[in-house]
Amino acid sequence: MKLSSVDKSLQVIEALRKNPHGFSIAELSQLLGFPPSTIHHILSTLRPYDYVAQSPETKKYSLGFRFLSISTYILENLDVRKTAYIHLRKLQQKCNEAVHLSILRNGQVTYIDKIQVSSGLSLATYIGFSTDPHAAAGGKVLLSELPPEEIRAMYKNRSLKRYGKNTITSIGQLLEELNNIRKQGYALDNEEYYEGVRCVAAPIRAGGRIAAALSITGSIFSMTMDRINRELIEIARETARDISSELHW
Repeated sequence: MKLSSVDKSLQVIEALRKNPHGFSIAELSQLLGFPPSTIHHILSTLRPYDYVAQSPETKKYSLGFRFLSISTYILENLDVRKTAYIHLRKLQQKCNEAVHLSILRNGQVTYIDKIQVSSGLSLATYIGFSTDPHAAAGGKVLLSELPPEEIRAMYKNRSLKRYGKNTITSIGQLLEELNNIRKQGYALDNEEYYEGVRCVAAPIRAGGRIAAALSITGSIFSMTMDRINRELIEIARETARDISSELHW
């Protein structure tokens, strides 16, 4: 099958997305199997519109800032993000821990909003950050109502990567965990993604399905299991229900 120029351009963009340090024309040609002249033509077309940029030092190409403005526009116009914002602010003030809003995209959990505490635990997550869903409380919530065969297909060509000391690394254990989450209506991450960090997440629903997840994240010292069970699970679920009631998808 002959690839169109659009398809080839998208493959170049995807390759650049996965390597923030950039590629040379020769490296992209070798990686994608396209002639150097084709790679040069694609990059020359994208560069004037700021979709790609070239380093003056290394001469390598990377994604341009145009994608940043596009992603900002998309985020600002996500109904769930706009609706959730004031509720997330109130939740963060109530619990004094970091609060995230996430969605599932292309088999990954993607964070579309974050409210960080002014002091204390500093997290490497940021708006637009994507990662494997199996190790994160929000990710597990987003997976919880998908059919088992869809979960298996999602991880068919990749392992359940270990992040923290308690990461779930078998598909059978993950499916059992998701079944429990579906029944109880919330998910926990007890040092599964980061050691020394706990997280509790609840589903946000729209149109009868899980559209997003909100999560509360903090250190194991401020988020003890006693506090999680006594306070944080309930306020996370309550906030998620309040957001859900305002969504009209």
